[in-house]
Parts: sequence; structure tokens; C-alpha cells
Amino acid sequence: MRLLSIPAGLIGIVLAITFFTVYGMVTKPAVPTPVAYVVNQFAPGVRIGATVAEVKRHATNLKWVPHVGFVGKVPAHVAYLPTGPSVSFPQIRLVLSPRARSGPQPALEKARIDAVELVTSAGAYPDIETAITTAFRTLPRAGCVRLPDEGALREVHYWMTRKHEGGVALINDYAGTSTDSYGGLNLVSVIAFVGEFRGGQTLRANFADSPCEQLRGAN
Repeated sequence: MRLLSIPAGLIGIVLAITFFTVYGMVTKPAVPTPVAYVVNQFAPGVRIGATVAEVKRHATNLKWVPHVGFVGKVPAHVAYLPTGPSVSFPQIRLVLSPRARSGPQPALEKARIDAVELVTSAGAYPDIETAITTAFRTLPRAGCVRLPDEGALREVHYWMTRKHEGGVALINDYAGTSTDSYGGLNLVSVIAFVGEFRGGQTLRANFADSPCEQLRGAN
């Protein structure tokens, strides 16, 4: 009898809240929109969560690299950035889950992409940074990666969605200040991932949650 005494309007509100909560969980994209946008902008046809077999037309000359996944090329694509200049990524790394990439080479049909890493030269860094900031509509956080060579560092800037459902990290060689560069080839990496940012686990590197300037000054 108590159930019958509950106002119909209140029951309707409860049912509506339940419906939209379940609907949101079902329809929410597996990959957050800003992350998917950045991947599609720089490597059209490549998708986090897809199998390597499903994207092999868009990432060619794939080679198995233990502890990474499959490494190949982005076929003749030039990404046009919001600031005007364009950039191409000569190398793409289809990163598998920690368990999958630490085992023997899997079949392409069973190898599911856990993250995407794109590599290019450092000249495009400012424009890539602007493009990612535009996609996420927020400023990045800063960190640093320590390399095996003594004193060698790589600066990290990473963007997260509001609910920390995924993000993109931008990594650049570092040699003293953010304006310095090494004499050799200076590379930039873009790493798109889903889920929380877990530092070294996400980047597959020795990550410190401090800007490189602070680490260099502490040495």
C-alpha cells in the first residue's frame, strides 16, 4: 500500500533519472572525444580500442616490437593544424596492453590497441601543442622523463579530460631550458591513451611528476 501512496510524479522523476543514467553509460564513447579527435587528426583511420587488423590500411609496414606493440608508418598523411602549418608523422606505434606487449607476437586480429604514439621532428612542437590545447580546451600539466644517460631528460606536457577518462601526452627532448635543444635529431612524441594518467606506466618511461627545470635544478 505504501508504494501506491508515492506520488506518480516522483516515480516518473526516479524512472527518468535511472533511464538517463543507464543511457549515458551505454552510449558514452569508449574513447573520449578529445582523444579520438587528436588521433584521427594526426592518423586518420587509427582508433584506440580497435584491433591492429582493423587499422592496418592506415598504419602500414607494421613490425612487431616487444614491450611496445606494432610500429609502422602513417601513409602519406599531412595533418593541418588550427594555427595554419601542417605536420606529418613518419612513425606510428600501436601500443598494446602491458600483458599483450610483454608476451609473444599476437595475431593482428587479436591485438587490440591500448594507446597510440606518433613521432615527428621537434620543429612542429609549438603547433602540435596548440592543436591539442584547442581540442581539450584546457592547459596541460607538466612532468619530466629521465633517460638512462646521466642528466638526459625529456619534458612532458599532458592533457586530461575533465573526468580523467583519457588524455594526450606531448613529449619533447630537453637540455637545460625549454628553449634548448640537442645538436642531433630532436624528436617529439604524441601519446594518446584512455583512462587515468599513471605516469611511467602510461608513458612506458621513468616519469617524474615535476617539470624538468626543477629536476635539473635539484641535481
